[in-house]
Amino acid sequence: MAVDQLQATQMGQHLLEYVSRWWAGEAEVARTFFSRPHPPEEHLRWLRLQAFKELQPRPNGIIIRNVEKLRTEYQDLERGVDRRAYLGTLQFVLEEFRHYVLFADVIDEITGDRLMPEELATYELPEERKLREVRETAMRQWGELARCASSFCEGGGASIFYEGMQIGGDSLREHIAAACRSVYEDEIDHARHGVQDLVRVARTADDWATAHRLVEAISRQRLQMRNEQFGFPLSEKRLEAIAQGKIELPERFQALLV
Repeated sequence: MAVDQLQATQMGQHLLEYVSRWWAGEAEVARTFFSRPHPPEEHLRWLRLQAFKELQPRPNGIIIRNVEKLRTEYQDLERGVDRRAYLGTLQFVLEEFRHYVLFADVIDEITGDRLMPEELATYELPEERKLREVRETAMRQWGELARCASSFCEGGGASIFYEGMQIGGDSLREHIAAACRSVYEDEIDHARHGVQDLVRVARTADDWATAHRLVEAISRQRLQMRNEQFGFPLSEKRLEAIAQGKIELPERFQALLV
């Protein structure tokens, strides 16, 4: 059954409300980690994975894939390739690479060395690989709908960056906070844009039901990934309670849930 614009907007809002439990869970993971003192070396686990996620140093990683897309589409600019779409790809690559630079700089401060892409490629953790598999499986089956569902989930409401930008107390923690603040400012609008994309491609009630299932599967795995990224600060029992909605939503989410 087809849905009209008003119904699609309402379904998008309902999905935002539903997924916010996992975004709040990601925030709880990071907040629990940052609430305790850690020597610099204990920050490397989460920083290395985050730098990996931004750069994706693998043959089919998102940056290299989009760089190749830009190269091949340039010859067709204004002849089938829209200038604003091309600019959007450029801006996406710039944003992701800038995020990589921010976290790589913190890693270099801790190690006293320069992070190399081939080394970074070894830091992908198991739950991150599982997350990639969930997304790729969804894409093979559902195509554009799955791509938009994945984009909707991207950043997890910028939750770990919000928590990271609250910390301070020494030069390293202040460096981390500055990096997280910069990324947060870039990513806080991802959820709104994700809803807009879903409203555009989800034409029927069945599409929205599928999007709901995909977003839940991706969000559940994202929470597992974040917990592993920060050294498992939350128990499996707590993760399941979050999945059941037993978590208080941060006030900052109210800006999204309107």
